[in-house]
Amino acid sequence: MSYLLMRDPLPKLHAIELKFHSLTFEFYEEYPDFSKDFILEFIQKTGEYSKELNLSLKAYAKIDYFTNKNAKIAMKALIKFAYDLLSLLASIIRNFESDFQPKDEIDSQFRILDDFIDRKQNLISTSYRQAATQELIAFYDNNLRSSLESQLQKRLENKKSREL
Repeated sequence: MSYLLMRDPLPKLHAIELKFHSLTFEFYEEYPDFSKDFILEFIQKTGEYSKELNLSLKAYAKIDYFTNKNAKIAMKALIKFAYDLLSLLASIIRNFESDFQPKDEIDSQFRILDDFIDRKQNLISTSYRQAATQELIAFYDNNLRSSLESQLQKRLENKKSREL
């Protein structure tokens, strides 16, 4: 559980992730039945996580790629992880709120949630960092951007000539 010992540059998001980690333990203590209070707390924490993620996006936008490339990449990797986590949390909430609660599916999702949070550091330092690096290079690389713009221009011209 190295995740629990790591220091995170987004401490409020990290604190909520730790709460979700403890909620997975509570889930298995109550499983297969879980209380309305548990569900409400899960929904509330998901809302807090979404709000903190949006605030983190503002901090991310202030990081200049050209003067602090590593910080921009690291923050983007964290944000990509957070969005995937938020997507999983929303999926769990949809299952809680459905008239037919597929308990096996919720159980599976909580196992994925627990594993995902446990492996956060490894996922960010490998998959998410690599994806963030590639995305930022593609976004900020002037040569690539010029090439894409010229390809787009050619396609638009070809489309116009076919329409005439």
